[in-house]
Formats: sequence, structure tokens, C-alpha cells
Amino acid sequence: MNGPAKARAWDLVGEHYWNSGYYGGPAPEHQREFTRRMRPGARTAVVGASTVSLSTAAQQAGADLHVLDFAPGILRAASHTLGLVEDRRHLVDVTRPIPGHLKQAYELVLADRLVNRFSAHDLPAGIRGLRDLVAPAGILAVTVRFGLYERDSEIHAALTPAEQALFWRPDAGEVDYSVLPDRDIPLPVWGAISGDVMRDHLRARGREARFSRDELLSTVAAAGGLDCEDTIDATDGTVLVVLRRPGAAGQS
Repeated sequence: MNGPAKARAWDLVGEHYWNSGYYGGPAPEHQREFTRRMRPGARTAVVGASTVSLSTAAQQAGADLHVLDFAPGILRAASHTLGLVEDRRHLVDVTRPIPGHLKQAYELVLADRLVNRFSAHDLPAGIRGLRDLVAPAGILAVTVRFGLYERDSEIHAALTPAEQALFWRPDAGEVDYSVLPDRDIPLPVWGAISGDVMRDHLRARGREARFSRDELLSTVAAAGGLDCEDTIDATDGTVLVVLRRPGAAGQS
């Protein structure tokens, strides 16, 4: 996932992502859909430590919760908040090969807009990595936002034509936050997180893919090993994509 720079982006915000008066979790409709798939004792992976609301729901459901992230700082912070023991937290980049002990290890794998954080180059590998976590007959449920985020459009409108050409590349299907200028432009407000930290956070995130529904489902189909069971739209414009790995439970 482009290594240390992107990891640094999330370590910059750390626990402030969920402790500063900002809710960065799934839409309420999707939170309910995620929660109803949780089962007592089921090995459940939340990929993306910042989504503490999902992890908390899994704990409340009695699931065997594991949290995965590629950013060590935010993983430590979330693990402290959730009270996770060491063997339930995993420093893993899903755009890289999945460690053997985590392959096909989870009945339920959840990720809230994680797919939107991948670069266009890393998107296919990220889908394969998420797939490789899922046990036979298990579910991968991911939320996504198709097209540009509202913040992308607001930032784009505040840039010069030359800056716009660097920021949004429709040919590649990517925005590049690393090119944000130093001057004041509209930036997201995440609770008490300062504007300077937000600018540094976005810049460190760098390139992120922006894609259509058909493009994502084509990438899933090309990865293989997952069947699309459902897509569920929320009023905030995000979509929950529910995928199942074929096979019988207990197979390996």
C-alpha cells in the first residue's frame, strides 16, 4: 500500500480519528448490515484499525475479533482502546502477500472504505489480499464510495488548472493528495484534528483509486475466488459489497 508514507498518514491521526468528536465509521445502514453478520465465537477480521466502531460491534457480538492494519501507530492505539491481546492484532499490508497463518483464517472479513485507500496500481493486489483472508464459505463485506469523494471535488475546485492536472488523473482513475499546495484550500474537518495535521495526513496518503461500480466488480471477478452476493446502497452515497468465498465451512 505504498509503504511507510501511507502508514505515516494514519499514524499521524491515530486515536484522534475516533476520540476527537469525529465519527469516521460506516453509514448507519451499513453498520447494521455488518453487525447482523457477526456471530458469537466466529473468527472475524476488521481490516483497518481506525474503524473502531466495527471492532467494538464485533466484540459486543461475542465474535473472535482480530484487527489488521499496515500502520503500526494506529494499530497500537486501536488495540489499546479495544483491549486486544497481542495475537489478536496483526501488522499486515493486504496489498502484499498475506502471512501463511492468516490465509483463509476468517469466517467474516470486514473493511469500511479501505478499498478507496488503495492506489490504482495496488487495487487488484488489495482485493486478492482481502480474499486470501477469507475461509471457505466465509464472507468479505466491504464498503466503498464510487467516483470522487465530495472532498475531492472541493479540493479540485480550489486548485489552479496546472494543480488540477496533477491532483485528478481520470486516465489513471486516481487522485493524488501528495500535490496539495501550502496555501489555504478546503480540507476535511475531523473533529479536533488540526488543519495542519489534516494537510499532512492527506499528503501522506498520496495516490488513491477512484472507480465505478462496474470497475470494482470487474477487479473482483479478475481476482477470482469470490462470488458477489449483494450490493447495498446507503443514503450517504457509500455502497456495501458482500462477497462470499465458495466452498464448505471447515475446508482449507
